[in-house]
Amino acid sequence: MNLKRVAALLLSVTVAVTALAGCGNNSNGGTNSAQSTQTEETGDETPEAVAEDAGSEEAQTGTEETVAEGGTLEFWNDKMANIEQSSLDKVFGTIQSASGYTLDMIPYPDTASYQTAMQQTIRDEKAPGLFTWWSGSQLQTLVENGLVEDLTSVWDNAIYDAGVSQGVADAFTFDGKIYAAPWSVLYNVVFYNKTVFDQYGLKEPETFDEFLQVCETLKSNGVTPIALKSDSWAGFIWFQALLAAKDVELYKGICDGSIKYTDPRIVEVMEVWKEMLDKDYFSVPIDWQDVRPSFAKGEVAMMLEPHVEFTGMKKDFDMVEGESIDAFALPAMDGGKRTIFFEAAPLCVSTASAQKEDALKVLEAWYTEDVQNMFHEEFGYTNTSKISVDTPCVQKILDATADADNYQLVLRFYESTPDKLRDFVLDELMRFQLKNATVEDMLNTIQAEADTVFGN
Repeated sequence: MNLKRVAALLLSVTVAVTALAGCGNNSNGGTNSAQSTQTEETGDETPEAVAEDAGSEEAQTGTEETVAEGGTLEFWNDKMANIEQSSLDKVFGTIQSASGYTLDMIPYPDTASYQTAMQQTIRDEKAPGLFTWWSGSQLQTLVENGLVEDLTSVWDNAIYDAGVSQGVADAFTFDGKIYAAPWSVLYNVVFYNKTVFDQYGLKEPETFDEFLQVCETLKSNGVTPIALKSDSWAGFIWFQALLAAKDVELYKGICDGSIKYTDPRIVEVMEVWKEMLDKDYFSVPIDWQDVRPSFAKGEVAMMLEPHVEFTGMKKDFDMVEGESIDAFALPAMDGGKRTIFFEAAPLCVSTASAQKEDALKVLEAWYTEDVQNMFHEEFGYTNTSKISVDTPCVQKILDATADADNYQLVLRFYESTPDKLRDFVLDELMRFQLKNATVEDMLNTIQAEADTVFGN
C-alpha cells in the first residue's frame, strides 16, 4: 500500500482517538452536519496553525517514497472520501488523457486530519504538488506565508479561456495575483417547486416586489414560501441575499469592516427581513434532511441552495428540471444587477513541492472541455461556462454567470469575513431567525464584536 495512504489513515485514526478522548464526560454533545454538495469550513486545526507550525522537524511526515517522475503527480484533498471509485476513475482518467500525468490521489476523511497532514508537509519538497483548500481568509493565510504558488499565468493561458468567470478569480486574488484555481464552484440560486408555481399561476419574479407578491400568494394558499435551514452555520444565507439585493456594496462593507452593522441602510434591509419573517414567508428553521422532502412535496415552495441541488433532487426525489423544479437569481430591490453568491473550493500548488512544475502543467489541462464535462457528468460541478449540459435549467444559470451586464458573482459571507467574527454573526443571525432578538438588539450586539475584530 502507498506509504502516504498509510500515513493518512493512521493520522485520521489518531485525530479521531484524540477527539474522542477530549469528549470525556461532556454531556453537551455536538455534531457537524452539512449536505454533501456544500462545504462547512470547520476543523480543529486552523489555517494559521498550518502556516505557523508547518515545517517543524516534529511535523514532517516520514515517507521514504521518491517523487514519481515521468507523469505521476500527488494530489491531496478532503473532498472525495465518499465519492464512488468508478466516478473518480472516469474524472482522473480524463485528466490523465488531457495532461499526460497520472494523479496519485490521497484523500483524507475529515478536515482535522487533512489540515494536520498539510501542516506537517507544506514547507517541505515532499509536499503534494496539488491540494485543495478553502477560500477567503484561510487561503489568504497561506498566501501571506508564501506557501502557495502564484497561478496568474495559468489563468491567463488557460483558465479564463475555458470560461471561468472573473468573479471566481477575484475570490482567489491577493495583491493583484491569483493563487488558486477552482476545484468546484457552486452557484447559490433560489430553487422553486414549479408544480406549485404552476398550480397558483406564478412565474419567476422579475422584480423584488414581484418576489414578495409570490411569497404572499403562496402563503395565502397555505404553502410556506421559503425554507430556512436549522444548521448552525446556515444563518447567513438570506442575510447575504437580502443585503446584496439592496446594494452589494453594503454586503462587501460589512465583510471588510468598512460599513457598520448598525448603518441605517443595514437596519432597513433587516426590517425587510423581519417583516418577511413576521408574515411567515419563511419556515421555522428546520433540518436540511427535512427541507428537501418538504420542498419535493410542495409543502415549501422555495429554497436558496447551490445549483448542484438540481442533481440531488432528481436523484432522490425524481424532480425533473423545467417540469417540477427550476431556479432563479433573487431580483435586486432597485432593479439593478442580480447577485449570484458562490462558494469555491480552491485548488492550490505547493510552492515548496518538488512537483510544482508538474502541477502547473496539469492545471493547464485541468480546464479543457473534456475534463470539465466529466467533472459535471460525474460530480455535478459546473466550473466553467463552456461545459456541455443537457438541461436548460443549469444552462440558464451558467449563462447568467457569464452575463456581466445583468448579473454579478460574489463570494459568500462564510468565506468573506474574518472567522472570529463570522461564527459570532452566525449565532446572532440564527437567534434573529428564531425571533429571539430584535433588529436593533442583534445589530448592536454584532457591531460590538465587529469593533473588537476590526479594531474600530
